[in-house]
Amino acid sequence: MNTLLFLLGPLINAVYYLYSKACSYEKLNILNSYETIESIINDKLSISRFGDGEMKIIRGHGIGFQKYSLELSSRLQEVLQSNMKKHMVCVLHIIRGDFDMYKPSSVLFWKYNMLRTRKNWIKHLSQSATYGDSLFTRFYVDVGDKSYSTKMIGLIKEIWNNRDILIVEGYQSRLGVGNDLFQNAKSIERILCPAKDSYGSYETILDKTLKYCENKLVLIALGPTASILAYDLSRKGYQAVDIGHVDIEYEWYLMGTDKKTPVKGKYVNECHSDGGEISDQVYSAQIIEVIN
Repeated sequence: MNTLLFLLGPLINAVYYLYSKACSYEKLNILNSYETIESIINDKLSISRFGDGEMKIIRGHGIGFQKYSLELSSRLQEVLQSNMKKHMVCVLHIIRGDFDMYKPSSVLFWKYNMLRTRKNWIKHLSQSATYGDSLFTRFYVDVGDKSYSTKMIGLIKEIWNNRDILIVEGYQSRLGVGNDLFQNAKSIERILCPAKDSYGSYETILDKTLKYCENKLVLIALGPTASILAYDLSRKGYQAVDIGHVDIEYEWYLMGTDKKTPVKGKYVNECHSDGGEISDQVYSAQIIEVIN
């Protein structure tokens, strides 16, 4: 695909330029990554992130690790169209045509992506709403200026600085295991959930999270299910952040790799890698529930 995009680059750029002139995306109010993280920290906002996968489910299709259901699609639409004081919906900031931070291959990918999907995004978004940037967790591998990545990592870590955190994640996601991502957290507990089709266990996941989340910041890495869980927790007065791929991006940053690469011991959907099993006593002690 990358080779094909490169060969079609001039055509993609030309068509994108003409198509953008006819769009009203510039009227959308989408914060950049910095502003999004500052809102989480300063205003104690909960965050639900929407990307291609969530939009695909809304349109009636499943994705690799989450099958489609009418209920899931309906709930995602509910969250996307919500407007709560302590909860922010995040969407792709590149809808507005801001590609400055990305390396050339990523710019071509996103332009091609927007040619196919921007119309669907605009149909579901409101010009009167303020959205965050769902790509604040994607701060490294597609970025050209790596000094941006370093700055983003420091800011992201402030979200949980000196906080008691409850991580709700897929089995083998293992956020922060083997690195110092959560070194500044006050304490860590974990609920492990199915790595695939987690929404099928949603009521159990919600109940178990509510059991343990009092006085904690909840960090969620569960694909589309995370968007809904963060919203439902926020409605009940808890701060929950759909944190997505932040740990994998951090692992790639530590590796210094320029491409999406398998990470030992961790599930990486984009590389079709489950990471295998690990033996880590600290990680094992943090697990308070396992949902099958």
